[in-house]
Amino acid sequence: MRLRVIATDYDGTIAKDGVLDPAVRAAISNARKRGVLVVIVTGRILSELRHVAGCLDFVDGVVAENGAVVALPNGHVTLLGAPPPLALIEKLTERGIDFKVGRCVVEMDAELANVAIELIRQLELPLSITFNRGRMMLLPGSISKAGGLRALLDTLGASVHNAVGIGDAENDHELLSCCEHGVAVSWGSSRLKKAAGHVIEGDGPAAVARYIERISAEIRLPVETTTHRKLILEEVEGETPFEMSIRGRNVLVAGDTKSGKSWLAGLLIEQQILQGYTVYAFDPEGDYSSLAALPNTVVLGGGRLLPHGDDLSMLLAQGLSVILNLSHLQHHEKREYIQRHMPLVAQNRRERGFPHRILLDECHYFLDGSHDERLIDPELDSYTLVTYRPSLLPQSVLKLIDVVAVTRLAEQQEVDALRDMLEGTQLESLDTYDWYDQLAKLGITEAALLPPTKEAGRRLRLFTVAPRLTTHVRHRTKYFDIPVPDERRFVFTDNGQAIGETAATLRELTSAAKRVCPEVLSNHNKHHDFSRWITSLFCDHDLANEVRQLELKHRLNGVQADFADKLSETIEKRYESH
Repeated sequence: MRLRVIATDYDGTIAKDGVLDPAVRAAISNARKRGVLVVIVTGRILSELRHVAGCLDFVDGVVAENGAVVALPNGHVTLLGAPPPLALIEKLTERGIDFKVGRCVVEMDAELANVAIELIRQLELPLSITFNRGRMMLLPGSISKAGGLRALLDTLGASVHNAVGIGDAENDHELLSCCEHGVAVSWGSSRLKKAAGHVIEGDGPAAVARYIERISAEIRLPVETTTHRKLILEEVEGETPFEMSIRGRNVLVAGDTKSGKSWLAGLLIEQQILQGYTVYAFDPEGDYSSLAALPNTVVLGGGRLLPHGDDLSMLLAQGLSVILNLSHLQHHEKREYIQRHMPLVAQNRRERGFPHRILLDECHYFLDGSHDERLIDPELDSYTLVTYRPSLLPQSVLKLIDVVAVTRLAEQQEVDALRDMLEGTQLESLDTYDWYDQLAKLGITEAALLPPTKEAGRRLRLFTVAPRLTTHVRHRTKYFDIPVPDERRFVFTDNGQAIGETAATLRELTSAAKRVCPEVLSNHNKHHDFSRWITSLFCDHDLANEVRQLELKHRLNGVQADFADKLSETIEKRYESH
């Protein structure tokens, strides 16, 4: 995932006794030259910060008063909280208490906490107390460093999911938890260090300067061994959820047709969107349209407006999650669209940091080794690839995969392709040949996580797929143009002998039916072959019933010359009109 923002606390982190460390100032300058936004997130009152740090144009923005005030280098200031209650100011003054007042915060010595609590209760004020070492801040309950940072980054067109947060004290917990990567300093709060994804070793701001120099030289967010954001794969009442880390990992979801693989991929995408990540999904079959019900998510295409070129570039700038439904396009048109626009989406991610994840369904059709270096950005990862033919994926793609999740997979060739990915890994006395049976018997709601993914341990980890918030959409154009496996093709026969006409798609079925003689059609009608094929392969019972009625009509009256036309009309009415 792209490093786009460094958000750092001020006092105790990059400044000592209020004085900004010169090495930190230089490191911030270098980071900004590399395209990384640097912002200060502090409990200080803005005017005080300006007094000790000087002109604040050396950073891209400031969050002051522990999240209540957002300031830009051009002088524009936004207040996120209400001004301090006058009644509280009067009471503190009457008691002769030494305190400071900002635009929203009331700050005083932490030893006066009991007095503050007494006055808040007495005056029935909607305020909360936040401690910062020896100081104490009184603020509206909704105010935090996290809220202030989100507001600032919205203005700057950036996301907390591309941010590293650095802090030292109790009031930095919210800052670290809201950023994608939370960092504490070794000389700071012990509790904060336990909550952080990384701890900067050293004895002062100079160590932070070295850290900023190091991470800003890389395009990716720093790697951490643990993350506070995970996706739930399985939920069993009374047990700890089976979870998976997702940041910076390429995921392959493989499984047979109608095995639930797009449901599983949709679950992963849904949870990321609900956590505030942005996703772009290239959806050749229209299986992800229901995700439009999620916040800040739109579905385009499917017979309606599909963004091209500059239109897609403008859409990318808005920071939305977008499902690109390509189901209405011919197969070659889908290929052309993906080859042209997937690189555009990846380039935007390099420049702006989002979308945070890119999904490509039916990826084996589009990743054939000829354009992979343009379609997949290996430096930034965070791809979800979905396929029922992992064996067709080139090695250049397979070597980039970090996580493999599998729904029912019955064909040995496909299981072998996944086993081959594990060559050289140390697995726990694993006889991978028993995978054939286990993966072939997975139910529609079951899946498996393959080793050596750390969450799977060193063996096949079976699980029941967690429920989704949104429903699954099996779009009506599914299989209309994309071919089914050869062994599932419709084979036209005459007295049990193949006549050479076959169909791998519904479109091909309508075309081939027009080329065969009425006697062949009559034989298939007799056994309801057309409706049975549609039911067993596509699970489209409505269409199958319509075709069955057509078969019955022509079976009773004798196959007429217009049967093929009627069959074509019935199928196209169901599919092409949607």
